[in-house]
This record gives sequence, structure tokens and C-alpha cells, in this order.
Amino acid sequence: MKKNKKIVSAVLAASMLVPCFATALSVNAATINENAEVSAADYGLMDNIQDGTILHCFCWKYNDIKAMLPQIAESGFTSIQVSPPQATGGTGSWWWVYQPLGFYIGTNALGTKDDLKSLCQEADKYGIKIVADIVANHLAGDHSRIQNDLKDSQYWHQDIGPAQDGDRYKVTHGTIGMPDLNTEHSYVQQCVANYVQELKGVGVDGIRWDAAKHIGLPSEGDNFWKTVTADKSIWHYGEILNNPGVTDEPRATNILKEYTTYMSVTDSRYGMTLRESFNSGNAPSAYGNLCAKGLSNDKLVYWGESHDTWSNNKDWGYSNEMSQNVIDRAYAVSASRDKITSLYFSRPSSKVKDDIMLGAKGSTHFTSTEVAEVNKFHNAMNGKGDYYTASNGCSVITRKNGGAVIVKGSGSGNVSVENGGGYAKPGTYVDKVSGNTFTVTSSSISGQIGSSGIAVIYEEENPKPKVSVTPGSSTYKTDTYTLTLNVKNAANGQYSIDGGAYKTYTDGQTIPIGAGLAYGTKTTVTVKASNDSGSAEDTYTYTKVDPTLTQKIYFDNSSYNWSNVYAYIYADTVSNAKWPGEKMTKDSATGYYVIEVDDSLANGAVIFSDGTNSASKRYPADMEPGLDLNGATKIFKANHTFEDYNPPIPTQSTTATQPTTSTQPTTPPVESVLIGDVNQDGKISVSDVTEIQLYVNEMTVFTDKQKLAADVNDDGLIDIRDATYIMMYITAQPSSDAKVGQYTGGVTPTQPTTAPQPTTKPTQPTTAPTTQPTTSSVSDTYTMTFTDNYNWGSVNCYYWSDSNTKMTSWPGKSMTKSTTNDYGQGVYTIDIPSDATYVIFNNGSSQTVDIQITGSAKFYISGSSNGKYTVKNW
Repeated sequence: MKKNKKIVSAVLAASMLVPCFATALSVNAATINENAEVSAADYGLMDNIQDGTILHCFCWKYNDIKAMLPQIAESGFTSIQVSPPQATGGTGSWWWVYQPLGFYIGTNALGTKDDLKSLCQEADKYGIKIVADIVANHLAGDHSRIQNDLKDSQYWHQDIGPAQDGDRYKVTHGTIGMPDLNTEHSYVQQCVANYVQELKGVGVDGIRWDAAKHIGLPSEGDNFWKTVTADKSIWHYGEILNNPGVTDEPRATNILKEYTTYMSVTDSRYGMTLRESFNSGNAPSAYGNLCAKGLSNDKLVYWGESHDTWSNNKDWGYSNEMSQNVIDRAYAVSASRDKITSLYFSRPSSKVKDDIMLGAKGSTHFTSTEVAEVNKFHNAMNGKGDYYTASNGCSVITRKNGGAVIVKGSGSGNVSVENGGGYAKPGTYVDKVSGNTFTVTSSSISGQIGSSGIAVIYEEENPKPKVSVTPGSSTYKTDTYTLTLNVKNAANGQYSIDGGAYKTYTDGQTIPIGAGLAYGTKTTVTVKASNDSGSAEDTYTYTKVDPTLTQKIYFDNSSYNWSNVYAYIYADTVSNAKWPGEKMTKDSATGYYVIEVDDSLANGAVIFSDGTNSASKRYPADMEPGLDLNGATKIFKANHTFEDYNPPIPTQSTTATQPTTSTQPTTPPVESVLIGDVNQDGKISVSDVTEIQLYVNEMTVFTDKQKLAADVNDDGLIDIRDATYIMMYITAQPSSDAKVGQYTGGVTPTQPTTAPQPTTKPTQPTTAPTTQPTTSSVSDTYTMTFTDNYNWGSVNCYYWSDSNTKMTSWPGKSMTKSTTNDYGQGVYTIDIPSDATYVIFNNGSSQTVDIQITGSAKFYISGSSNGKYTVKNW
């Protein structure tokens, strides 16, 4: 079925987790609760997970996901995948949730069991399913802290060394950094099966099985999968990266087919093919990998990228140096296929492995027009056969008696491609992404693809209205601010300002706000529309700010007494610095710590810490939710409140402060080795843990100094225990059984107790300088900066003013590429006259909306409207 219309279910579940052999009892009553009837909005989502698409909210808090449910549903995602809900032995970096303490829902950096249950209940109202990640191949390496009834050695495989591709037995019995569970044991199987039922009891609909290829199959003497997937009301898929551990055929394919008896499986190699093809500017020729080997489409999971390709630095098939647009193109191909579900990964703000934090909200780019329209195409075309072809530099996916998705290998522009199999219905279509016109005949498809490189064409059945305002919620520094009101699939819409009476508007109509308002005033604009298929409504907030003031954040450290205070300020995927952010400065006038906030982060959030990963030395704890700034200067008070703040104007001192004697830092002993500093970079961090894991798995070799640094418990061995002791040290839980943080191999030199003092005073000038500084002049140019996050390749700036509309001729002046950012995107600049008040960025064919300017500014593309691209400041 195409559409998902929900009824309320009463689910009664009783389960006992310890001892694990107790049987979980559950009764499902598919009856309507008349006292709590919910009318679920119909977003055209699928009835089951396999038929839809999945949004991976990697490391997000449950409550942050819940707050985004309307946007997620509107973006066409049938399901949301959450990170493992199991209890963890630590917090901070993302990989902690992949080292769980047992098989039960714990309180971790993502939230509590009640938070997960609340998310599931709220998601059900939108027809959205929740998929939970389960780590079942192993538990945390420190077995003193794991689930008590699983500590006995009978529940663990004998240590035969690391898992090794090419040897199926070593793949299913070897270690992947932590000791390997004996999944053949019936008690272990029942533990995990009970955990699945506990998740079902709070409303989870599906399971993602981490490291599934490392757990054996019934044909190999392991009934784990038969036991834990016995409940067919729950959907399952398994992570199988690259291959099932062997590559010889037909054995490899037969192993994969046996997995699909119990679950869907990932085709990670095809995902790599897609993104690497588009990253090189080419449309992939292959229509699939595992499906070409005979696996059924309805047992496959595709993606453009995953948390493994993003979060493991430069591991196999990594994607963290590819642009979001490259991944979007790969996703467009993977998500436009019939019966195959596809996962879209919400990118964290950092691409450095150890800086990706648990509980940190990732990118919301999944709401972009190109991603949402691909999802809606996927849902609308459900059950219509697909045909893939590579034609004239494009990937073309046509659906039988339906529409098509066309993805250019690179760039944008006019295309004429094959109508593969003649599947797409002939006719004239409007591209859902760009608004451009496409013509389909029995043999060809032609039209202009917009700057996203993705076109989506099909006949939408009774579309609901869509409303929006551009720019979206933001701050502004001018007296007035011009907004564009948008409405689709309805003759007109209605808007209201600050709760006033609604007025009618047509698509593209502009309205001014802000005239005469005081700085700090917030204006809310609500837009709505309706038609026979439904209604739409959205509200935006705009804050008028004083252009002469710099936004600041103050922090009262009196109740914390941290030796250092850091502020991590972020908005979507932009942050002031990688975790833990920037070090705050103590303000001599107030005694508070203070930091300035860039305009691009004015509507972001902040997390304070002492610079460590310890949740006890961080506020808010566990990263999210941050404290909203909302464009105002704020102070975080000692009583844990976050308030607007007007700092006092400090009085000036009449005498100069004399420097005091300073203590010099202690240096490490000569020719010494810092125990725990395995990579020899002068500090102890998670990177050192990773080095030990690589060494244990025979993936690297150590020098004599590295071996000395790695054997932290001085037992003559380098093993997982050494990695555990380092983690305990990093998380402020050092063990007396290890020497992490101590030096060895040398004598500590004597340190000076005071800084050396000058022997003579500097000569003071006896007369004033003869030349005086000149009066500064106001700059006659503004600098415009544009991040090419849609890979235009070249960028022009067209600018004008109300009084002079002929400052430039279209398409404007070419901008200069000044640098490339961390995402591989070009950053372009140009100086324009300061009397210009509007700009349009373009590449000669694609363009942004009109942008009002009041000074130098930096922009990137944030979405699209009426065939033009909207922008945000950064």
C-alpha cells in the first residue's frame, strides 16, 4: 500500500531481563483506544520499513529527534534509525555506544528508556517507524562492568585473535576490538531475544544488527539469528560491510542468501560505487551489486554513506572528504529503486573520529528539497518496477507507468537521456526539485536539471499544499527586512504577523517587517494554506539586532570552579570550533567568563565545559540539548539559568597593573616515555586507544617506545586491557593497576620556580611622537563570500541598488576562489561597491534568490524556492 494511516495500538508487555532465560510476555491488541484516539497526519509514508526510506539520526538525543518529527515526516522518511539504546561504560565520543554493558535499555547520552518510549509514541502519530541499533557481537572490553550474568567464560568465545576476512571461522569467532560473545550459547541468544522484546515493548518497530557478518548462521552451527528474529512483527536488517567474510563464489552469495532468511542486508559495496562515481563526476554504470548476484531487492538496504564511512577517519570507503551534494546524488540513485530501502545519514558537525560526540544533533540537510522529493518519489512509486540506465553522463531510474529520477554525474544543465525500458509515462512534467519543465517520450527524457544535479519527475496524486517563507527564521540588522511568502499546490495562502489577523497572499509575494521596531524585538510570521487533500502551516521567527553590537555569552563559573571554561557553539553543521569549542576569557569587569558569537551562530546553541569529555564537567551534560542563544547576549548563571544579560560598562583603571612572578610549566623527564601516549603526540587521547586496537588486530606495528607506552599495566603484554585502562584515565576514572599518565625512562630536570626578570628597565620616550595617526575612512567596498556547496564550479556575483540597477550586467562579475573548506567545497570572494544593496550569486544558469545586504557577508545555499536557491549566513 502506498499510504500509511495509523490506528492507535494498546501494547501490553511484561519482561524480565535477569535472569535472561525468563520468557518475555507480550500481547498486542490491534484495537482502537477510544479515549485516546489520534488522527495521524497522512504524509504518504509506507506501511512497512522495507518499502520506505530511513533517516539515520546518528548519535542524536531521542528528544531532539522527537522535536524534528514534523520535518522528518514532511521530508518523506518512513523510518528513523537511532543509535544503540544499550547502557554504555562511558560518554563523549560516538563509539562508546558500540561498547555496551549489557542487553537492556540503559540511560546513556541519547536519553532514558522513558525518552525512547516517548519518541516512539510521538513518531507513531506521524506514521514513522523507529529502528534501534543493537550491538550483539560483543560487549565492552572491561568485563568487570558488564551484565553480571554474562561474565562467566562459557558465554565468550575462546580468544583466537582478530577477525580476518577470508576465513569465515575467524570472522565469526575472532575479535573486532572487544572479546567475542559465544552466540552459539542458548543463554546468550535468550538474553538478546529478551532485549528485542524490551525494545518492542517501548514501541520500537525495527532492529539494525551491528556487525552482523561476525555472528554465525544455522548452517555454521549457530542458531542466534533464528532465535533473535523469531518475532516477525519486527523488521530486521544486518550490517554486512564489504563481504560476508569470504569472497569465493558461490559460497559468498550463498552465505548472504542465508542471512536474508532472517533479515535484510546492507549492500555497502554498491554504496561505495555510487559515491565514488559521483565524486569523480561520473554516473555509475552498475545498477547494483548484490541484486546482480541474485539477492532479492526486498532484502536489500542501500545508502550513499553510513556512519562507518563518515566517522572512522580514512577507513575503507570513507566519505568524510566528499561534499554533501555528492552524497545526495548517490542517495538519489539508491533511494529511487523499487523494493530496496535506502538510508540517509545525518552528518555530525565534525568529521574527526574522536570529536564526534554522543548526543550531538547532526545536520538537518535531509529536509532539503532534493532529498525530500526523492523520498516522496520513492513512496509514490511503490510497487512500480524500476529500470536503471546510465545515459549521456546521467544516472536514470525510470519506474513502470510512472516517473523518473535523473542524476547528472556532475554539474547541472540541459540533458537528453534514455527513457529506460520506456517505463516513464510520456508527457510534460515539472521537476519537483528545480521547477524546470521536462518532456518525456516513449524513448527519451529531456529538460534542464537544476544546480543540485537531481531531477524528480512524476505525476503526484492529489498533492497537499506547501507553504514557506524565505529567508527562514533568522536575525537581521537593518531597519526593515523583506520576506518572500511561498505557496504551492494551492491558489493562495494566508499569513499572520505576531498572531494578528490572517491576510491572503500569492506565491512569491514579498512583505516587509521590522520598521520602527526596537532592537531585540522578535517577529513571528505564520503561513498556511489548504486544498482538498489537506492543509499546511508553518511559523518563522525573526529577531532584529543592533548592528553596532557584538553578541556575547557570559558564564558564571562560581558554582563550578573549573580551571578553564570552553564554549562549544553550533548551528546545524556549523560550529565555532571542533569540540570542546573555544576557550572563554575571564572578564575583569564582571568576573564572568566571556566569548563573542559570530553572526552565523546567533541562532545556534551552546554547551559549556572544562575542555574535557567528562559529562560531570559539562553543561548541559551529554552534549544535547544546547542552550538556545536566539540572537541575544546571554549569561549562564550559577543557579543553572540561561538569561538575557546587559553587562556593566567597566570603569577604567588609573594605574597600570604590574606583572607578577609566574610559575613555569613542568617539562617531561629527559628521554622519557609518557605511559599511555601510544602515538607519541605528547598527549593521551582516544587516538591512543585506537592504536592499541589496531596493534591487537595486527593492523599496525609498534616501535620499542610505543610498546613501552602501550603496556600501561606493565604485565609484558599489549592487549585490550591496556586500551581499557587508557579509556578509564581519559574519562577521569584512573586505575591504580596502571601507570597511565606517568613518565618512565628518565630523570625529571629541575624546573625554575620563577620567570626570568629583565636586568634593566626599558628606556621610556621623553617626547610625544611627531606623527599622529590619520583618521580612518569608511571602506568603499563590501566583501561578499560564497561557499559553493552545490558544486557549481564557477560563481558570479550580480549586484545592484534601488537607485542604480545597472551596476553590473547579467550574470555579474566572476568571483575569485580563495580557498577550499573542510568539506572540499570552494569558497569564493569578491569586493563590491558599498552602495550596492542586493546581490545574486549564480553560475550563469542556476542562481540564488535576491539577497539584501548591509555590509560584508558570507553565504551558503540552504535550500530552494521557485527554482531559485535560498541562502544562509555563515
